[in-house]
Amino acid sequence: MSNNHKRFEVSIYNQHVRELDEQNKNHPNYSSEWAHLHFLTFEGENEDDIIRQVRKKHPERKGFIIDKVVELKEFEFVKPVGQRF
Repeated sequence: MSNNHKRFEVSIYNQHVRELDEQNKNHPNYSSEWAHLHFLTFEGENEDDIIRQVRKKHPERKGFIIDKVVELKEFEFVKPVGQRF
């Protein structure tokens, strides 16, 4: 990951699938799993960059709705000291 890129988690679902699922019908192109939130990870410079990436892969015109975009913070893991059980 380059220095100016950040990691984001995007929650997304498909409104068309959700509406058909409520009517106990299937979407012709997407599985019923798309009625529920999917959590995807993208890397980019900022939230606008991430939204462009998501829209390219999951276009709004095909029913995809972005629920949230959350920046994932990097954590530094410290090696534990002492004996492990």
